[in-house]
Amino acid sequence: MDTGALVLELQEALGRVLHAAKQSSGRQDPVADYLLNRLRHRLPAHLHAHLGREVQVPGLARPKSWDLGLVYPEGPVRKPRLLLSLKSILKNPSGSWPNRLDDLVGEVSSVQMLFPEVVVGHVAVLDYGAPTKRKEGYKYPVGDELKPLYERFVEGLRALSQRRPPLWAQGLVEGHWVVFVDSRKEAFLLDPEATVERGEAFLDALVSALREREPLLFMS
Repeated sequence: MDTGALVLELQEALGRVLHAAKQSSGRQDPVADYLLNRLRHRLPAHLHAHLGREVQVPGLARPKSWDLGLVYPEGPVRKPRLLLSLKSILKNPSGSWPNRLDDLVGEVSSVQMLFPEVVVGHVAVLDYGAPTKRKEGYKYPVGDELKPLYERFVEGLRALSQRRPPLWAQGLVEGHWVVFVDSRKEAFLLDPEATVERGEAFLDALVSALREREPLLFMS
């Protein structure tokens, strides 16, 4: 599929996210479906049935539902091979971004203690128009005033996205993809072609890590 078609597909998914009810438990589903479709283009057909949304995976402390995952085999012995965590900052950005990083380290460490070979990726949707709740109501940002804050968040993701030999520390991930939007604009997806290309490179890197770590999965 060419970049232009993927841009349209991603824009449609993000539009549904931005217009979904704020408390909807399935708000991230459209982006998850976009990623599912792109992963199916990269994975062998016999694994497609084992790739899905809201995947229950054992953790050290308790099971966790991952936004997207490849679990194979299933049944009594469930082994996660590839997991994706999807997060967004669509309001209260100054208080949200440190929690997003803390949550990522915690959930990743828990699953890696049981399944150290699992491949993990993180996707974040960041809104330059995200409002902050005040006593008098919501305060909306002016211009690019959220840019320094989001740069710190992305720098934190970069620091965590280096899980490869010889650095196997728990809490690190194999890669991340950041999608910038501005809900104040009609053309809300920022830098669309480059964003899609970064997303494709992100998924390529995850599948490459999976192939290197679990080569038997790619044999039919």
